[in-house]
Amino acid sequence: MSSRLPAAVRRLPLRVRLAAAIERLPESQRLVLALRLLDGLSTLEAGGALRVPTREVESLHAAALAVIAGEVGAPLRRAA
Repeated sequence: MSSRLPAAVRRLPLRVRLAAAIERLPESQRLVLALRLLDGLSTLEAGGALRVPTREVESLHAAALAVIAGEVGAPLRRAA
């Protein structure tokens, strides 16, 4: 776990830290995460649902995972 996080935050369960980090994401990043991770859509399908280019979906997804990983203090891997 990252030593950059305050000790009180590091003691919180991962699920709590993860939920809080997701709540702080911009709406576009939250939507992409929901479509990709919860609904299981491909990048192409998520792009179609949001009416944005696939490249934008990839960018939003990567940015969201990077922010969350930094905030929760644990690496996250991209969905295939």
